[in-house]
Amino acid sequence: MAPIIRRPAQHHPGVEMPKLRPLQSLKKRIAKFRYHDVEVFKAKFNRRFGTEEPYLLHQGERHYQGSVYAIFLIWQPKETPWYVDNALASLDEVQANVILVVNHALSAERLLDLRQRCSKIIIRNNAGFDIGGYRDATLYLLENAEPTRLLYLNDSVYFFKNGLTPLFRELADSKADVAGSFENWEYTYHIQSFCFSVGPRIIASPEFGNFWKEYLPVNSRLWAIKKGEVAFSETILPIAKSVTSVYSPNRIRQHLSKIALDKVELTNIYICRGQRLPSSSFNEESQTGLVSKICEHIAMRSQIHTAGFLYKKYLDCPLMKRDLLYRLQFDIYEIEHNLVDVGHEGHLVDILSDMKRKGPGYQLRSTRRRLFEQGII
Repeated sequence: MAPIIRRPAQHHPGVEMPKLRPLQSLKKRIAKFRYHDVEVFKAKFNRRFGTEEPYLLHQGERHYQGSVYAIFLIWQPKETPWYVDNALASLDEVQANVILVVNHALSAERLLDLRQRCSKIIIRNNAGFDIGGYRDATLYLLENAEPTRLLYLNDSVYFFKNGLTPLFRELADSKADVAGSFENWEYTYHIQSFCFSVGPRIIASPEFGNFWKEYLPVNSRLWAIKKGEVAFSETILPIAKSVTSVYSPNRIRQHLSKIALDKVELTNIYICRGQRLPSSSFNEESQTGLVSKICEHIAMRSQIHTAGFLYKKYLDCPLMKRDLLYRLQFDIYEIEHNLVDVGHEGHLVDILSDMKRKGPGYQLRSTRRRLFEQGII
């Protein structure tokens, strides 16, 4: 999940944000009450009175004898896109039993197609968004299987073919209790929930099972991040003996230290707005100092947002966040420039069109703008 944007102007310097007036502040509080606090109340009511809507389980046709499972959550009401196809193909290559969680209804044709590529399909009503879907699938597995390695994925990222199977294999074969693709140091440290895995010690722990049993699926992104993604990390990290991350700033450091100084300066455009080095740094710092500053800047927040293009260019990272424009990390022309340079596997038009349809968050109007600024949507 993306970092919560509390002050969008810091992440989009070209946009002047007016100071909040008392009426605007009141409208923000009302918006939060209506679209966050009320959702929390509704979820607690449904839990208390047993009115949570059940999911539908469909048997798939793709099964492996191993005990590696992958919970893959998608929200694709119209069609199954290329990046979901890529992920399913790579999961098949590493022989993971896929529990596909679909947060919307499926046509008979799509259900038939997806059943051929998965072990199980859970169709649910999107309660609690991605983390809510993770919960349903995890509890199902704990009751009906004995996984020794469990991968969690969602379609908030584009999955490129190049490097994807090796990434999934590394997560599936990892001996670490917790293996993440990326880390996030913003506000509090946590493994990012769009692509990670946990091992047998974590799966068998009471803390793991209790977290998922007690987790309350609330239809608020703010809740899903704080009470879901962050709280989950706070639950499992203290009991983990080993925590690893596939993509780290130190791996970027190794590559940047070997290239010419003028090439280092050109990497600034691969870093998100708000974390780029000022131009003066490139005249005042040695190469070692520049590289250290770059690594320091990209490590501060969600690293797939701050430096996803750097990881793709130098480490063949197959993941790219779909909300880079919406969350004000880059403008659309920077994204286009970077994709042309680091590679897009023929999907440039698809990606740019996808981002343009949603647009940047600062262009939202009225209530939705206030919800965006508070991280609720």
